[in-house]
Amino acid sequence: MSTRKITAAVAAAAMLGGLAPMALPTAAAAQQANGITNCDAPGGRQRTGAIIGALIGGVAGSQISDNERTLGAVAGAAAGAAAGSYIGCNQQRARQDAQTGAYRATANLRIRSGPGTNYRQVGSLSAGQRFSAVGSQGEWVQIAGGGWVNAHYVAAN
Repeated sequence: MSTRKITAAVAAAAMLGGLAPMALPTAAAAQQANGITNCDAPGGRQRTGAIIGALIGGVAGSQISDNERTLGAVAGAAAGAAAGSYIGCNQQRARQDAQTGAYRATANLRIRSGPGTNYRQVGSLSAGQRFSAVGSQGEWVQIAGGGWVNAHYVAAN
């Protein structure tokens, strides 16, 4: 593979892997964490995965394509960036779950907007339903994503 082809593959991969994850999300996509263009867990693994995937995909696509190496590099970089981004997001989610702890409701619960029965109900959990907690206050547990439930009806997984 010539230096020119490698440079084209790396440039295409860097463009897709480095810029696409930042430029692709729209307002609707920002609310929907699909793991490819947006991730609901903190950390830098999604972006790193996208860049590494784009580089590997770009080089592989350039090698596989017989007639259109540039097109192969761009297509490989796009596929690699998407796969790397998705894998990175899943790693971020797993890390967040390990850090925040997974719990389950031991009874049907009302999710409140604040830590007390005087706050309005904003949702519910069914008995046995799992959730992640991000904090607590007194006898109330704060659910990841918002809302509070009574700690007396919660068990660790």
